[in-house]
Amino acid sequence: RTMALAELEKAFKKARKAWRADKEDKKLKKAWKKAKAAFEAAKAESAAADSTETPKTEETKANGDADLNALKKKFKAARKAWRADKTDKKLKKAFKAAKAAYEEAQKSSGAEEEKEETATTAGVKRGREEEEEKKEEGGDATAADSSWEALSAKKKQKTSNDLENLEANPKCFLGNLSWDIDDDKTREFFKDCGQLTDIYWLTNKEDGRFKGCGFVTFESTEAAQKAVQKNGLELMGRPLKINFAKPRPGGDRQRGGGKGGSKGSKREPSERPEGGTSTVFVGNLSFDIDDDKMRDFAKDCGEIYKIRWLTDRESGDFKGCGFIDFDCAESVDNFIKKNGEDLMGRIIRIDYATPRN
Repeated sequence: RTMALAELEKAFKKARKAWRADKEDKKLKKAWKKAKAAFEAAKAESAAADSTETPKTEETKANGDADLNALKKKFKAARKAWRADKTDKKLKKAFKAAKAAYEEAQKSSGAEEEKEETATTAGVKRGREEEEEKKEEGGDATAADSSWEALSAKKKQKTSNDLENLEANPKCFLGNLSWDIDDDKTREFFKDCGQLTDIYWLTNKEDGRFKGCGFVTFESTEAAQKAVQKNGLELMGRPLKINFAKPRPGGDRQRGGGKGGSKGSKREPSERPEGGTSTVFVGNLSFDIDDDKMRDFAKDCGEIYKIRWLTDRESGDFKGCGFIDFDCAESVDNFIKKNGEDLMGRIIRIDYATPRN
């Protein structure tokens, strides 16, 4: 009997695995349900037989929790088999026999608190078990739609539709970029597509930290279409995400560079703080910048008190931005006017430093 049950369980698991590999195949689903029903029925019969063969003696009572747990498992197996096919009278009879044996053992052991679980009206646990069974079987449309596979498929389909609906234009969005990406490597990667007219790296407004994404603009829509075909290709060890950029209502705003910057436009500074400030943020800097070159660039604005270059906490690499402390607010006002000028081949971004709370 044990060997036959093991064989049925093996067949049931094999059929379930085959169906899960292709849930669209109705034959596989039918074969799985048939194997499951056969296994559950055999398990219920075995449970019923064991319950009738169990002697109700003092020796049985002495086995305590171990016997009680065994009867509980048999009772649950019989109940599950009967729920799978409530028209089967044999399964119902086996369920009742297993239930009676379990309740009798409960009374003998004094475990009255366990009685609530044996009620056929179930409650919360029963509802949870039934829901889990429905999810496993994929029985109703709601359960199937809420499965991970369905949600994942919907998400992919939505993303695919959104990408397909974007109108082709010369501007593209780049994502999943290496932190070491720069203008030269980008131009080299797209050299077979066409001429790039603008590169803009997205950065954090507060500290100028690169976000790992940006925008590139080609000389023509045809060139951008060739570039989009490179989606998924590896760039500096990472699979590139690229698609046409979503046009802004009213057209693109003028804005300056981030990590790599934009060669043809600048970003206007924020509003001057009330009372002024003696500290400015500088971004989109060359990685060859140093204190002397910055002081020379600002020599007509006022005296620089201190320069702080921002670096990565872990690697110590320069982030391409920093803060400059001047001797007074008037010097900062003079320096702000140089926002958008060329410094070492890059459009420098200068803005009033955001005060820390």
